Amino acid sequence: RTLFEDPDRVNIERNPNPHVAFSAGPHFCVGAGLARLEAQLVFPRLLQRLPRLELAEANPEYRETITLRGLKALRVAF
Repeated sequence: RTLFEDPDRVNIERNPNPHVAFSAGPHFCVGAGLARLEAQLVFPRLLQRLPRLELAEANPEYRETITLRGLKALRVAF
């Protein structure tokens, strides 16, 4: 049994659409906690070693995607 009628067809107007992508509970990213911990350790150390670290451009460019927001690049100067 499937949740959606014709599940192999892409239908962006499907309603209702109770998908679980980027969700919580058992579907939450298993590595999210580790990524947060790494960031908490790395960024203070990075700023300690490179105290003049700053963005090299005022308006960084974002990826053109609707699925996962993120930068194309993060250029810095130090």
